[in-house]
Amino acid sequence: MSAVLLKSLVLGGLGALVLALMAWPKPELRADTGPAVTVASPSPIQRCMNMGGALEAEWEGYWGYTVRREDLETLAATGFDTIRLPVRVSAYTGTAPPYTISADLLARMDEIVGWATGLGLNIILDVHHYEALMETPGIELPRLEAIWDQLAAHYAGAPDTVMFEIINEPFGEMTPQLTNRTNEAILRRIRTTNPDRWVILGTPLWGGLDGMLKLDPPEDKRVIAGFHYYIPFDFTHQGATWMEDAPPRGAVWGTFADEKALQADFGKAAAWQRRTGVPILVGEFGVLRSVDPAQRGPWTRAVREASERNGMGWCYWDWGTEFAAWDQQQNDWVEPVRAALLDTAP
Repeated sequence: MSAVLLKSLVLGGLGALVLALMAWPKPELRADTGPAVTVASPSPIQRCMNMGGALEAEWEGYWGYTVRREDLETLAATGFDTIRLPVRVSAYTGTAPPYTISADLLARMDEIVGWATGLGLNIILDVHHYEALMETPGIELPRLEAIWDQLAAHYAGAPDTVMFEIINEPFGEMTPQLTNRTNEAILRRIRTTNPDRWVILGTPLWGGLDGMLKLDPPEDKRVIAGFHYYIPFDFTHQGATWMEDAPPRGAVWGTFADEKALQADFGKAAAWQRRTGVPILVGEFGVLRSVDPAQRGPWTRAVREASERNGMGWCYWDWGTEFAAWDQQQNDWVEPVRAALLDTAP
């Protein structure tokens, strides 16, 4: 037992103990150092921003954000290479065969794709918030297949910088086993018109690390796996207004135990990446904007640096809404989130 810890126990009180633990030197996060396996093809995604709160809402703008070309210009100018565009495609798709996607939605997606490719950005087209699929996959899977048949045909001639993400955060009846089968089936359909396009697999169990570890990725040189990281959830989602039982405000992050837990999680992911040879994207991570910025910054930097040290691309959630990196009212970056994502540690 260290002298610092002993002193805290003598003084008594949980507060003294927590302060003592936080005073311990933080461990350096290192990449997992097991046997190396070269990934099939290195991922083109390194620094990515989620354009959340726009097209995955019931309609664009309903959640307080509409994608603007000037936002993409800012991202390209500050060193981002990719944007992820979550789209609630199911809300714009017929409910009976042939399950036609709205021409208006495709036109809007085309506009944003054009902005991104014109600015030299990769763009991930992500089928997002398909709740009916999670509840009744037996009914909805043919519709998902039709959605991807149409999207794949529509973007067959698009540049390689346009990427597909099969389904966001499968849960409920979309079990790990069914998600694996769905990934394989949809990828096979996409490959008939897009033989070399990058495709991001769906990750079960709400897209989390445990779900990724249950993936059985198809043998394909242009697939990316990934996971979403909001751990500890009681910290990242404290006071979330849209949740019935939101974690209470006041949670903090940054103790020795917190750092070790993050290191262990990314070690598991790195081991999976080595074993499978499939590149990983940390496709979402962020802290609610209502949390103290002095707490948001260190957690965000820790996740970003853990991703980079382990050879994983990352995609922050999100640009301008609940987890904002950009203040829409001030039309400027939110500090210290910008620094946590872009600056080199002193």
